[in-house]
Amino acid sequence: MKNSATKIVSSILNNKYFKSLNKYLNKKTILFVVFIFFFFIFGYFLIKPFFYNYNSNIKLIENKIFKQFKVNTKIYGDIDYKILPSPRITIKKVNLKFEKKNEAINLEEISIFLPTFHNKKFKNLDFEEFLISNTSIQVYPNDFRDYFEFFTILDKNKITFKNCNLFFLDEQKNKVLFENFNLNEQFVNKVHSISIESIFSKNKLKVKFKNVIDGEKKLDLKLPQINTTVNILFDQTSTLSDIKGKSKIKLFDSILVINFTGYKEFKIFDSFLRNKYFNSKIEGDISFIKNFFFKLNFDVNQINLRKLLFRFFPESETSVVLNSGISKKINGIIKISMKHSQSFIGRIKDLNMVLIFENGDLRIKNGSAKLPNDSTVKFDLLFSDNSNSPFLDFSLNFNSQNTKNFLRKFNIYGSIDKETSLTTKGKINLRNNKIKFFSIVSDKSEKFDKQDVLKIEKNFNQNVLNTGILGVTDFFKLKKFLKELFK
Repeated sequence: MKNSATKIVSSILNNKYFKSLNKYLNKKTILFVVFIFFFFIFGYFLIKPFFYNYNSNIKLIENKIFKQFKVNTKIYGDIDYKILPSPRITIKKVNLKFEKKNEAINLEEISIFLPTFHNKKFKNLDFEEFLISNTSIQVYPNDFRDYFEFFTILDKNKITFKNCNLFFLDEQKNKVLFENFNLNEQFVNKVHSISIESIFSKNKLKVKFKNVIDGEKKLDLKLPQINTTVNILFDQTSTLSDIKGKSKIKLFDSILVINFTGYKEFKIFDSFLRNKYFNSKIEGDISFIKNFFFKLNFDVNQINLRKLLFRFFPESETSVVLNSGISKKINGIIKISMKHSQSFIGRIKDLNMVLIFENGDLRIKNGSAKLPNDSTVKFDLLFSDNSNSPFLDFSLNFNSQNTKNFLRKFNIYGSIDKETSLTTKGKINLRNNKIKFFSIVSDKSEKFDKQDVLKIEKNFNQNVLNTGILGVTDFFKLKKFLKELFK
């Protein structure tokens, strides 16, 4: 039987018709036939969606979008199918809501990518990717949490933004704009990655989020044009309702490390800020319940006050207009304490103050410090960076149990040999660098007369403020002022 089968196969192969056919079945012919076969199959699946009646099945498409992308969609325009550059349906005039309670996001057009080899029935048609491109999108701050949560629940299908302008209105109805906004997602081996690139306030912004399922979660942000990076490592147990983690922020020449936990209101602990101006430990609270607000404690280990002030108040003989850079959106309270620090008058101890940031103004309240030679100072300041008339209001109380030794630091000898107190209030015009004293009282009761006050003002303006507000931190300028005063 085996030999008989062999003979039959051999007979077929030796048949003249088979040999004739074999001449044409070379490699090129076979490859061409295979190509034509797959071309027709591929073309069938590409062309078939043209014949679906999309506009009569809008409700079905809305339900499919919700099922596969978890986003509530309301379609008001036409739906068309396009083959190039890849199979997709385009939908005109769409409203999106990530949650039913959210404000609707209005879009002129979206694209839904289709798999090339899809199910034969329209009702079983799958969607692969949701593309929003080349459009302007308004989002709503009250819904931000739902936006973030949305990107944590997708596990296969994805939403992509390409070359969009994304904006929202802040509390003052100012438009906050992210230009050329691009967002891409990837799902590889239980790793969900989101990459964002945009331009914010004329600076490039790059954001990368990596979520390993049941593993680490990392958020990296870069603003390369201003040399700023933010790296956040979230605790594995973190959720959007209970966020825990550690962040490292490099801003210009500063390093800020923050350990945090909370939701909307965060507890800050075991944190620090270091730069060339000062080194401090940080703890406290940061709130996002209504507006951004912070209440922090800074335990300062060391500080270079003059360099720090130069950072905010650039001094120049030709330019007296300030550019502090304190944003009107920064609001909060910082309590500062420092055990000791060196200064041009000697060792300063127990420095304490409360900094209050309020809509671009900086107020210092309850400032106090122990100075050398049994001397103390208490002070309150208000700095307002008003573009038309910036000013510095001040109130100062100085007391010394050993005035003679204190004044010797300024090379002033033999003038006063008793306990002294001095209280003064005034204002410095930061545009023209002129001081105005409202009152000067010595030894708690002796008030300076108007002529003496005008003389002190003239002396102070000429010798201390002649090159700018930072003259008040210049030992040699203060020394010259006091020598003129005690002539």
